[in-house]
Amino acid sequence: MTEYEAYDTIMSIASNTFNLMFGYFSLVFGFLVMSHMAANKLSSQLVMVVLGLYTLACAVITLNFYALNVDLDNLYLYILTQKQSGTYDLAWFGMNPLWVPKSLTVLQVILGLGGYLGSIFFFFYSRKRKLSA
Repeated sequence: MTEYEAYDTIMSIASNTFNLMFGYFSLVFGFLVMSHMAANKLSSQLVMVVLGLYTLACAVITLNFYALNVDLDNLYLYILTQKQSGTYDLAWFGMNPLWVPKSLTVLQVILGLGGYLGSIFFFFYSRKRKLSA
């Protein structure tokens, strides 16, 4: 893999992760709006369908976060190894410590799970609040 291919691949993966994150937050925001407006109007059976589909969509996106970030971490490590061995001449690349990409992977997965759990809590909170009113 040439220097250009490695850098282009890492930027492509980072861009896909960024786009996936915007899609995820659109999904969560849509679910929050639906929760606020319609949670109390759904039957018990429909609640199960909506929560099942939402859970599936969130799981797919969060697992994609993880998979893309693991690939990104491994490619980052590969590029740093090639740079240290003198194969690549990316003087400006790799200024981040090795713990930064790994931490971002963990934080993005926590962010995905936190958004999911928070939105599920809000759904049931909205449902209970409006049903008891």
